[in-house]
Amino acid sequence: MAAGAFGLAVLTSCANTGPSQPPQMAQLAQAITPPQREGPPEPLSPTARALLKERMASHAQDMSELVSAILLFDCQRITERSDKIAADVNLSRPTTNDATELNASIPEKFFVRQDDLKAAAHVLAQSARTANPAKVAEAYGKVSETCVRCHADYRPRD
Repeated sequence: MAAGAFGLAVLTSCANTGPSQPPQMAQLAQAITPPQREGPPEPLSPTARALLKERMASHAQDMSELVSAILLFDCQRITERSDKIAADVNLSRPTTNDATELNASIPEKFFVRQDDLKAAAHVLAQSARTANPAKVAEAYGKVSETCVRCHADYRPRD
């Protein structure tokens, strides 16, 4: 009888509690939810697309290594990868004297996204230096969100 009452108490307590979720689930959900885009991606010239495609291959490798470091909560690697991503985000804005096809064809919004990524990567590196998992998760969410927003703006949907 006592065993039955204990079992009923355990089942009741389990039924009343939701699944335990880490506090960073909201950031993850926000990061992986593609932003809404009305219509096709913003136009880029073939020259700009070719340059960005080449740079994005390197960027994809950096992001892949960052995700691996995040999953293992390897703060040293998170800091190194974040610092590398921030340093690699460096396409120059066109000046009024720069009339090359490449610089003329990349819209200002791209450079704003680039600045956002650089800032988010710096925050992630600083968060990793604190070794605080919640801060790292939140900062990584911002990096990921920045990537997704830029891809939504410029990358064709497959």
